[in-house]
Amino acid sequence: MNEIEKRRAFQRVKSMSNDSFWKWMNAMHSQAYYKAEQHYQEAMAIELQPKQAKAVIAKAQQIREDWDGMATVTINETEATEWLPRRQP
Repeated sequence: MNEIEKRRAFQRVKSMSNDSFWKWMNAMHSQAYYKAEQHYQEAMAIELQPKQAKAVIAKAQQIREDWDGMATVTINETEATEWLPRRQP
């Protein structure tokens, strides 16, 4: 994204109502979550046997939906979560 595109995006956000801003934030948050999920699934497809990868995906979905009650990913459900970069071994 170049500087002009960044300014336009910022102006669009500044013009949003409170309700439309939070809907947009939830959409952006969900996109980031699902992109990370895609990365993990691709890594598991390379490193794990298909049966193992399927079991991990099912368990992750169970944890998200049943344990955390997050059928959808929104700011409210994840606001207390901090991202800590992992150190490379």
